[in-house]
Amino acid sequence: MRYKHNIILIGFMGSGKTSIGKRLSLKLKWEFIDTDDFIEKREGMTINEIFAQRGESYFRDLERELCSRYSEPKCKIIATGGGVIKNRDNVKDLKKGGIIFYLKSTPETIAHNLRNDDTRPLLRGGNKLERIRTLMEEREPMYRECADITINVADLNMEETLNLIEKEYNRYENKRNKRTKH
Repeated sequence: MRYKHNIILIGFMGSGKTSIGKRLSLKLKWEFIDTDDFIEKREGMTINEIFAQRGESYFRDLERELCSRYSEPKCKIIATGGGVIKNRDNVKDLKKGGIIFYLKSTPETIAHNLRNDDTRPLLRGGNKLERIRTLMEEREPMYRECADITINVADLNMEETLNLIEKEYNRYENKRNKRTKH
């Protein structure tokens, strides 16, 4: 059986990758994988604990292993951690098996989404909105460069987002199939 390409969701923390991925998996009846959740279950500790006890580089190695695992198209929806794009090998592997959607948002929307969330190690200390702005500024060019398709989710509701991802996925998959037939 020929599998369709995975749908890979990238974007800054709090942009909706997990909630959108879960809903999309129900709609398409595809398996959903959240890389952060997968790592937490495998390690038996939270991302915060991994960062504190083993360091960010250990976490990034686990993330790298997971991206390599999902380099084949298998009808999966994969929500990645916000920093997965910092490693070019992660992006190469994810592109092999999938279509990468950048869920773009605004710092204000993300701060609102994360207002009650103290589990993000990179947002600790200082003004959360300012920290978000700084990190987004650093990562924005990488997200744009890695993405096959960018969707600005800041002003879309869940249903609009799901429909747009499905529409863009089908258009991209059709273009890919036409190129491989020639």
